[in-house]
Amino acid sequence: METRFVPTKVHGIFDLVTGPTLAASPTVLRLNGKSLSSSLPPRLTGTMGTALSALTDYETGAKRVIPMKAHLVFDGVSGAALASTPWIGGAARNGWRHWLPHALIGVTEIAMALTTRTEPGDRRRDQLGKRVAIGFGAAGVAAGIAVGVEAGRRARARRRKPDA
Repeated sequence: METRFVPTKVHGIFDLVTGPTLAASPTVLRLNGKSLSSSLPPRLTGTMGTALSALTDYETGAKRVIPMKAHLVFDGVSGAALASTPWIGGAARNGWRHWLPHALIGVTEIAMALTTRTEPGDRRRDQLGKRVAIGFGAAGVAAGIAVGVEAGRRARARRRKPDA
């Protein structure tokens, strides 16, 4: 039985959705104020994963320079790191929303790294696919930066408010 059955195109689409989602998740789940160990790892993983995806040699890659095998190693390592940081940093004791999303997405990243094929399904450089990937990649990086800037602004505003 073939253990690597997920096509690289499916993995690429998954990456295009997961990266920006991870970058925005601390704000959506309101994890910004409690602990950096629950908000920083998904932001970093999402932003770095989106940038890596734009450079990976698969169908949704904009500039296909990073081999798929290297991308899969990054996914496995970053998935393990993301899944474990709530316990390493102590954020897990703040409740399920501080550890469950990290664990689910981290385990999914590891599973995708272990089951995705190592060679792209097509070797041609599809111009439309490049433009779409560049757009998604830029949107993911921009979303990660915007969410981080907004979180910093809110944190500074909270520190300036006097206690009632």
